[in-house]
Amino acid sequence: MLHQRPVATYPFSQAALWQRCLDLFPSLDRDAARLLPLGVPAARIKKFKDDTDLFGKMDPDTVLVQEGAVVTDQKTAEHDALVTSIQQVMAHIELKDDPRTAGYKRFGAANVSNATEAELHLAGVMVVKQGRKYLTDYAGVGLTKDLLDAVETNNGKFVEELTTGKEAENDRQAATDTRIVAANALFAELTGICAAGNTSWRFEDQTKADEYVVDHAPVAGIAPATKPVE
Repeated sequence: MLHQRPVATYPFSQAALWQRCLDLFPSLDRDAARLLPLGVPAARIKKFKDDTDLFGKMDPDTVLVQEGAVVTDQKTAEHDALVTSIQQVMAHIELKDDPRTAGYKRFGAANVSNATEAELHLAGVMVVKQGRKYLTDYAGVGLTKDLLDAVETNNGKFVEELTTGKEAENDRQAATDTRIVAANALFAELTGICAAGNTSWRFEDQTKADEYVVDHAPVAGIAPATKPVE
């Protein structure tokens, strides 16, 4: 069964959700006694604050995206190095065999610039294998052991980077999913607490009731809570 990735249920960005939760703290501190009979005891308020603080310490999506970009850049570098080293070998082969001949094609490295990752890896393997097999035949056109060793080394780095990149991608996906799950839970609790707070004040003080509208901005006269995202 395929893993079902979580879907965000909150209507704004994660940063805006976190800030909205922080903005509610002063109202909760002031109204703790009023909220108690409405199903919001002190322990629930504390947990809400703790969950908000924990959420603020999670790596934001922007950080995860940039980490992914670094991995992609590294994979691209290894890819390009392998392509270049294969092309260098094949340039020497071409000095003796026309690209349309069987002698050239037996190296299995045609059009590596547009090859898939798997095709590129296999082309690297084949070039090294055939190059070493026929090294003496092409020594006169500049094919050397060092050129073949470079292909083998770059191919190893390319495969290693593919594996590392896939693991990093899985880690980033797991971290993103964890953030979405946490944000969904935080939004659900924000909604529940705001419903209680709004009910508490609705028929007495509309301004205070409005402090508990989920997407409401901080009310003037009440300093919003602030915490840096670590």
